[in-house]
Amino acid sequence: MTANALRASTEIRRDQIAQAALRLIAQKGMGGLTTASIAEEAGISEANIYRHFTSKAEILAVTVERVGEGMKRNIANVLRISSTDSPLIQLKRAFMLHLDYIEKNEGIPRLVFSDEIHLGNEELKQKLLQAISSYSAALEALIKEGQKAGLIKKDISSKMSAVMLIGMVQVTVLRWSLSGFSFPLVTEGMKLWKNYEKCIRVR
Repeated sequence: MTANALRASTEIRRDQIAQAALRLIAQKGMGGLTTASIAEEAGISEANIYRHFTSKAEILAVTVERVGEGMKRNIANVLRISSTDSPLIQLKRAFMLHLDYIEKNEGIPRLVFSDEIHLGNEELKQKLLQAISSYSAALEALIKEGQKAGLIKKDISSKMSAVMLIGMVQVTVLRWSLSGFSFPLVTEGMKLWKNYEKCIRVR
């Protein structure tokens, strides 16, 4: 196996392990996360885990990174697939894809709202803050484009409007998680979008 193929194989395995950790967090919360349980969920031996990661903390760090990368991919997909659509439509699709991504990965809210992030590992906290900051900047850019196009009110803050959109995701996801994932996340979130659009759109 060539060096490039070996690196690719390693990254694939690291992704599989991170996804297994996220599934376990959804099922059992952070308290049920051990290297042994991650290995079982990933279908590999615990010894194999340590061929790719030095510790559970490193697995969590990569898991947070992957969540951030998923958010970036959503924005990139919106810009690529909806390149001819208005910035307002692109913003709506970005919001929908964000909710859809979380709905398909129920471990995300339990990871993001965990003590491990808020009171524990400082590295995890900074990685999450960086991911949110990058995502917020991408939303802000879309809002600015909408303002230039005359679709979004120019007298509102593009930065604060992006933060509000992320806040809408967070509060909806929190309710969804606390209810045991008992309602369709995207459907519920779009109810908020309708009101948000009325507030920012040029009449």
